Amino acid sequence: MKHRSSLLLALAALLVLAVVPVFVRGIFIQGIFISIFFYTGLTAAWNIPVFGGKLSLGQAGFFGLGAYTAAILYVDYGIVPWIGAFAAILVALLGALVLTPSLILLRGPFFTLASLAFAEVLRLVAIYWRGLTGGSTGISIPFEPGWQNLTFETNVPFYYISLMLAATSVGISYTIYRRAFGYHLRAAASDEEAAQALGINTSRSHVVAFLWSAGITGMLGAFYAFYLYTLEPNTFFSLALFSLQPALNGIIGGMGTVWGPVLGSAVMTPLAEFLRIYLGDVQEGLNFLIYGLVLILVVQTIPGGIVSVLSRLSRRLGFRSEEASAKRGNDK
Repeated sequence: MKHRSSLLLALAALLVLAVVPVFVRGIFIQGIFISIFFYTGLTAAWNIPVFGGKLSLGQAGFFGLGAYTAAILYVDYGIVPWIGAFAAILVALLGALVLTPSLILLRGPFFTLASLAFAEVLRLVAIYWRGLTGGSTGISIPFEPGWQNLTFETNVPFYYISLMLAATSVGISYTIYRRAFGYHLRAAASDEEAAQALGINTSRSHVVAFLWSAGITGMLGAFYAFYLYTLEPNTFFSLALFSLQPALNGIIGGMGTVWGPVLGSAVMTPLAEFLRIYLGDVQEGLNFLIYGLVLILVVQTIPGGIVSVLSRLSRRLGFRSEEASAKRGNDK
């Protein structure tokens, strides 16, 4: 019953979002929605290994690998981006395989630091491998409008593409969370040695979750490259934009839950844009200061994220969310 209610609520939200471009025609507002959808997908992907207690900050590496793979195949070899997106997924998966020894052998902050170093190394490689990536100059995607080229004269097609990407990412996360695989991950996060004693192959679970996360992130990077048209290493391998921001979204929304990334992205993405526009010109860096203070305030007051507040509210109203039930079962 709870499963059906969650699906019906998600479907209703998708239907509402699907008609937004009919009433909202402003390019800026549509751009905000596109950013929210991309960050929702990115944060949901980041959150999958978190089910198992693994915090990765290497998402910028997978995002950049996916973006550059699709762009290079299109610009240099004429391969349409729809095929390039599948290649982007494969390259991102190969990048994740490089990190799997660290994923298995390192625990806690050590793996997090290793993933951070991985993304930074890839950024430097992209800067200095000028023959392939164009170096700091980057790659410019020619403006040739058409669905086959993933290039459009308006934001509306990318609105729907980004919405479907977000829905796909969240749907995969939701499916993993509900299946036995998701229970194995949460058991490993709670007590890895006890989970292993019960016969759970925790190493395999961590690796599979990490590969799902990397593949989805690489796909998002491929589509985002064609949304911006111009790629350069400091943007597409940006730790702040594509490693730290998804982690912050997940923490604010409620990491380790399905809907936390959705709520965190929906709140933090427009907030960052609002502060940049209205405070960025007042004093350089003031928008980042206010943004940081908001983050500190939220983390201090609601450490469980927005999801925990909604869960308490739903219990007071006589409802109990599926994630709250699972968490209560784990606590017992």
